[in-house]
Amino acid sequence: ANAEAPALGPIHTTATARCLPALPRRLETASVRRGVFHRVRRGGSKDATPRLHPVSASSSSSEEGHGVHPMGGALKRRGVSKDDLVAILEMSKLCQTLYLHLTGLGSEDDAGIVAVLEDVYECVARVDPGMEVVPLLERCGWDTATAMTLEDSLGEEDHLITLDLRSNEDVEIEEGADPGADGGGDASSPIDKTSVGGTFDRMHAGHRLLLATASAVTQTRTGTDSSPILYIGVTGDVLLTNKRHRDLIEPYDTRANAAKLFVEKTRPRSSPVEVRCGPLDDGPPLAATVEDMKALVVSAETLGGGETLQAMRKERGFEPLKLVSVGLVKGRVGKG
Repeated sequence: ANAEAPALGPIHTTATARCLPALPRRLETASVRRGVFHRVRRGGSKDATPRLHPVSASSSSSEEGHGVHPMGGALKRRGVSKDDLVAILEMSKLCQTLYLHLTGLGSEDDAGIVAVLEDVYECVARVDPGMEVVPLLERCGWDTATAMTLEDSLGEEDHLITLDLRSNEDVEIEEGADPGADGGGDASSPIDKTSVGGTFDRMHAGHRLLLATASAVTQTRTGTDSSPILYIGVTGDVLLTNKRHRDLIEPYDTRANAAKLFVEKTRPRSSPVEVRCGPLDDGPPLAATVEDMKALVVSAETLGGGETLQAMRKERGFEPLKLVSVGLVKGRVGKG
């Protein structure tokens, strides 16, 4: 009992009041150098001792000939198969909320973060588009200690998984460089005011990708104690008048509250973001009228609207926004 526990590998899970099956074997071959362990907290007690279950090891570190499923995109570069993440999500489908603590991304720029989140939510859409998966990012304040504090507070219907996503490629970032300085806008100015919009009817993976990205790019201004602000424009009744199946869309307050609550879950109390929700109507959105707005998060299909807002800001003599575009989530996740 006093033996030192082995180091946790790229993926481990913590569950309350449930026993999860072992992770797929192919996960180990993708990360053989660091080893992989499946950690399960049993019985729902905060004082329960986690048990470590090593995943069956392969005799070779090569992925060739071992049935490793294809890996894709940002997750592949970090030794995690999308199929393995899908398998883990399948195990967690009964959870009310699944928290993914994504470590090893502290030096990633916005584009790198977006790529990882796109992969994650593509996997979510393959399992259950409506499944609430909340990413916990280091840049949003989720260090190991903070994530453990959250873990200890989880109820029986919640689940926390840690993914070590340190890249296999050792990339040195010049000291003092700003890893998030990409795209438009003033690269030297911190993004402390961000705007994002949508209908957010019956929250799904596409919505959560958009909102998680908006939270990730919104950071506290250096040297200030004030929280950064995220403006969420939620489609109002005026713009829904001619929308198909208008009568089936959730009320504005329901949609706005769901979006706000999700964003708040992406931030710890020690690093909050102020969320301000408002209706999108037939008037110009805040992204076009608030002079010190710094960024706008859009989906690939609404990128043209973002360019229109840039033109509106230019007419007012405002600085251009940094446009952060996320891809469309594959799967039947709906629109809005």
